[in-house]
Amino acid sequence: MSSTKMLVCALVVVCVSMRHGLAAPAPQEDGPPTPYEYKYDVEDPEKTLYFGANESGDAQGKVVGGYRVLLPDGRLMNVEYTVEGESGFVPKITFENNANPFGQGK
Repeated sequence: MSSTKMLVCALVVVCVSMRHGLAAPAPQEDGPPTPYEYKYDVEDPEKTLYFGANESGDAQGKVVGGYRVLLPDGRLMNVEYTVEGESGFVPKITFENNANPFGQGK
């Protein structure tokens, strides 16, 4: 077999492989959202690190959560939020001055 024929055969194999490899996945039916929940906290008084988050979502798609972080200026920033339907991310942000959250186990 000549090298030209081999090259053409190789190109055909590559093109066919790429076409099958790049095919769109089969559509999946959307069902109701799966309820979930998570939480984490990080406290390291020696390094002045304090932050954490929590969130939960229900079967109707409503999400409620929050996160907090001790800022370098000593304030504690708290963000509580909800997401429901088409509302998007709706936060409520508060600050606590001269916060000392260590050992309080928020």
